Amino acid sequence: MSWIIEHKRVWRVVILVLLLIAIVGPWAFDLIIVPSEYPCSSSIRLKGDYCGTPLSGMWMLSALVGELMNVVVGLVTGATTLANFGRGFLLILLALVLLLPFVSTLLLILPGDRQCWQIFHLAVWGLAAVSSLWLLLSASELPPGQLWGVWLYIGLAPIVLVLEVVALAIRSKSSQAR
Repeated sequence: MSWIIEHKRVWRVVILVLLLIAIVGPWAFDLIIVPSEYPCSSSIRLKGDYCGTPLSGMWMLSALVGELMNVVVGLVTGATTLANFGRGFLLILLALVLLLPFVSTLLLILPGDRQCWQIFHLAVWGLAAVSSLWLLLSASELPPGQLWGVWLYIGLAPIVLVLEVVALAIRSKSSQAR
């Protein structure tokens, strides 16, 4: 198990690449109503009379930023209500849960001693694992072959959390043995 500590930069780079692939991959569908007797042009046939164009996680993040900007402008101009602010706040949290694992992993890959970031990194991946569980429970009908980006994220988050906890336990155990 010492290979986990010896090669932590390598597996963190792999995690970062997989996370980037997951965010670039498809996460949702832009639904279009097309009667079932007609073919879906440039989209995927879903259930019944629905076709869908896959939307990447990156597209969803840009949409979240755009929605957030609308909320901020609405707060400044007074056009935003408290309910819209709450929705915007939830959008901010969602964007952070998606982006913070990328940032915290990148910080730990960079050269230098960044052990102070380890607890923050574990908390971020813990939030990502909880959000993955929520995604898994709320989206159990997601077709795995068509929305592989979200499924990669759902699988990656708990695996990384366990790997980082094991790495921290090994490091703390070896430092206590000295």
